[in-house]
Amino acid sequence: MSILIRLLQPHEYTLANDFFNATYKTNRSLKDFEWEFSHGPFGPAIYVVAIDRDVTNAVKVVGIQCAIPIGLVNAAGERVLTAKSEDTLVDPSYRGQKIFERMYEMLFDACTKAGIKYIWGFTPARKAFERIGFQIPFQAHQALMVMNPRKAYAYLSRLNPGNKGIDKLKIAGLTFLSRLASRVVPNPPDLELRRTALYDKQHTLRALAPHGEMYYLDMSADYLEWRLKRNPFGNNYDNFQVLQNGKLVADALINTRLPRLGYVEQIIFGEGLTENDKQKIIGAVVRELKYKVDLIRVLCFDTNEALNDQEQLFKRSGFIILKRGGYFVWKELEAAGLTPDKLFLSRLFTQGNQ
Repeated sequence: MSILIRLLQPHEYTLANDFFNATYKTNRSLKDFEWEFSHGPFGPAIYVVAIDRDVTNAVKVVGIQCAIPIGLVNAAGERVLTAKSEDTLVDPSYRGQKIFERMYEMLFDACTKAGIKYIWGFTPARKAFERIGFQIPFQAHQALMVMNPRKAYAYLSRLNPGNKGIDKLKIAGLTFLSRLASRVVPNPPDLELRRTALYDKQHTLRALAPHGEMYYLDMSADYLEWRLKRNPFGNNYDNFQVLQNGKLVADALINTRLPRLGYVEQIIFGEGLTENDKQKIIGAVVRELKYKVDLIRVLCFDTNEALNDQEQLFKRSGFIILKRGGYFVWKELEAAGLTPDKLFLSRLFTQGNQ
């Protein structure tokens, strides 16, 4: 069997997307494929395909793998070009031929030539990525707050079609406990959430975290247009500047989507806030979601002091923390002074489709 590994050409997008849909039994549209992989603010994705050359009457795709260029930036304006790994898939009948490894070998080379310093992503397939040189520095967590136990249970139990009776019983217990723990406090008089249009956030980083070493997503106007405004997955984003006695102290992005789900996408706290101040801000953000959703979810991490503090703040604010989630994978292609513990991770690092 002869397998060719090469870059996908723009006129072949349908081939890759059809392979994805056929394997996963989904119906991702070509328009959604092009949004994700062709129209990104930092350039089109580097997309690798595996072709069975023994099939001569058609182009038979048997594997796909890509990297979406994503810029990261710190408050000082220092930028690093990275890439998010996506669409990792090999036809089950072709496994055992090192197609996965060969696709990544080409992807690493193409990314290096494009000036990409690091590749990262989220996956449940820890061992496969470790075999090709990725680090697995940590695992994502989930914070949950239940507003409507019955509807939250219905949603959570459907996430995994393989859930058995004992799994559903655990989910029922989780939703009940979360509802008991949840609490929504009135906004204090000194705190204001001011809804704003989406805008380039570099000046917000300078205002809130001028002395930190953390790297954030490069939330330029182009990035926000792509990731938020044109996102095809049914997300509805609201951005808030949080003011305390008229002073900007935090920036919060929330999201609501059907069926009545709420997400705290990202909160950036300013320097000098007390733990009590931060908890008040989380309470105010929760109030914005309370009457719109049955369940609030937050993607959490404990990989550095800032992210661990946030996770603990959500816990003290009535969220249940589940230390289960995808593994974060990280591959250095060229040293640029960045390590995973310097990332200010949030749900924005995903594509917003779950």
